[in-house]
Amino acid sequence: MMSKNYQRKYLRAPFRDSILYADGDYVLRGTTLNISAGGLLIDELPSFPEKDEVPLMLSLPQLPVLKNFSIIKMQTYSTELLARKVIRARAQLVRREELSQSLDNIFRTKFGLQFTLVNEIDQKHIEDYVMTFASNLIFLQTLIDSFNSDEETKIKTRLLAGILGYKDTERISHLRATVSHDYKSLQWL
Repeated sequence: MMSKNYQRKYLRAPFRDSILYADGDYVLRGTTLNISAGGLLIDELPSFPEKDEVPLMLSLPQLPVLKNFSIIKMQTYSTELLARKVIRARAQLVRREELSQSLDNIFRTKFGLQFTLVNEIDQKHIEDYVMTFASNLIFLQTLIDSFNSDEETKIKTRLLAGILGYKDTERISHLRATVSHDYKSLQWL
């Protein structure tokens, strides 16, 4: 049987943060899982309005390219120190993914949102975030591939994994598999 690979229209990157969106007179909070120039995947809410467009707002960090960071700079890195850009957009629901019916997930659904209105400057910030995350992920893959070469590489690998949101104490084989999966899912379905 032949497997099919479908390329995404837009590169996406993990983005785990809160967003605010309006539903009538109410402002609600959701949690994003990933972002692309085309939209968002959100989680941790029982429903999302199915009307044409919903205004939303998120705070997107301006990631640095980490490949030139020294070990000391990585050790002192903090996401709280990053400049952030508030993105205001409009989006519509294009996909709903029900989670398993276990008691833990009974009221949770993932929602795929497509941006319907984003100004050019905000669009550029989103594209920069995704491209920088992809660049940092490729650097992490390179470090993982040469993990046993020296002690500095081992330290940098663990630090970068933590910065990018992975468990820095994970066994290297599991980290390699997770990072490889995330890299493939940046571009492919």
